Amino acid sequence: MISIDKTKVDKPEVFDNDKIKKKLLKIKDKEKPGEEINSLYNHDTVRTTLNELYNNKCAYCEGIANSAKFTSRIDHYRPKNGIKNIQNHKGYWWLGYEWTNLLPTCEKCNIKKSNQFPLKQDTTRISDNLEEEEFFQNNEFIFNNFTIDKLEKEDRLLLNPEIDKVEEHLFFSPTGEIKYLTDKGKKSIEVYDLNRSSLIFERRAIVDDIIREIIDIFSNFNQYDDLLKKFFKDKIEYTEKKEYSFLRFFIHNFFSLFIISGLEHLHFDEISTILNIESQKKYFKNE
Repeated sequence: MISIDKTKVDKPEVFDNDKIKKKLLKIKDKEKPGEEINSLYNHDTVRTTLNELYNNKCAYCEGIANSAKFTSRIDHYRPKNGIKNIQNHKGYWWLGYEWTNLLPTCEKCNIKKSNQFPLKQDTTRISDNLEEEEFFQNNEFIFNNFTIDKLEKEDRLLLNPEIDKVEEHLFFSPTGEIKYLTDKGKKSIEVYDLNRSSLIFERRAIVDDIIREIIDIFSNFNQYDDLLKKFFKDKIEYTEKKEYSFLRFFIHNFFSLFIISGLEHLHFDEISTILNIESQKKYFKNE
């Protein structure tokens, strides 16, 4: 998970307020209105815009969507169909077409999260009495109150990459396991299942591959400077476009912990000494 600025893209035109108003009025008095939210939120323009914003990655685990792994799904951050373990609440159905409530996810994160939306204290939860909460007045939905700022009175526990500074809540270990710094981080790891075995394996493989390729460069080439500069640019330099870029952020910024320590553990002391001394000034871009 990395922080995302959704203001970089325009809200898709399919979310025209008049159109959404008609759809929400039609289901407002249903017993289970969330089940009546139709596929408009999954429109091609919505999916395309989200995938471009997120570089075709899951908003939660940062896996890249492709035909070999998964096709992305659209998740309602605040669930539209009731809330797990919460009685007598219809869910946040009125946010079913709300642009700020939609995130692209992989199938596994989507299924694991499902309709969970834990809070530190449930007394802060927004009720489904829309008039009382000022989301509906005089037969009109108050769309300006659907925004993130108006919803933040809830003491939510799930990280949202469009709201939170993720690095303040989560960090990585060289094993590929994600760790937490806060209660939000802890609950998000649990609900999104961010330490499922397949994710740990793939993230650990990134660290191991970097170490292996560095060893290969030193073992097979006498002149390694240019090769290492290119390698650092391609593999170590942080970019949000890459899969698991949050892990790569830590590899870049804590190179000694993730890579030097790994080389030392494998007893490649000469290589680790060279990189410890020279890498920061020679191989990292602009440093």
